[in-house]
Amino acid sequence: MSLSLSHDGAVSRIRVVGEIDMSNAHLLTELVEFLCRTPTPLVVVDLAAVRFFGAHAVSALLAAGHLVAEVGGRLTLRDPSPFVLRVLGVAGVLGHLNLHGTSTPNAARVGGVVPPLPRRAAPPRQPLGTSVAAQP
Repeated sequence: MSLSLSHDGAVSRIRVVGEIDMSNAHLLTELVEFLCRTPTPLVVVDLAAVRFFGAHAVSALLAAGHLVAEVGGRLTLRDPSPFVLRVLGVAGVLGHLNLHGTSTPNAARVGGVVPPLPRRAAPPRQPLGTSVAAQP
């Protein structure tokens, strides 16, 4: 994962590229914590280039949002990929995050409801006690 920080007036923009996992998610939280030293931080986290987003990434975003809220600021997620949205939806945290720039329907953005992935049909099961070789 790489993080880049830029400022546009009062807004701090963090661009995340690559994979956010257990080995590096804390770096995102630490950067947001650093930004919370300014009065009323406005932080935008750009997730458009994230390729992997694990449980530690979810925890890092929730912690970052909490840190910013504690000092009266606002954290916004910008352009999360469909994959990131799916993980956030499955984790049930979409309603706790501010999103901007998503192409996901309002129900998925606001309510945390993400439609399930289509399932493949399972192969037919053999009855217990029978084997393939015993059938005529």
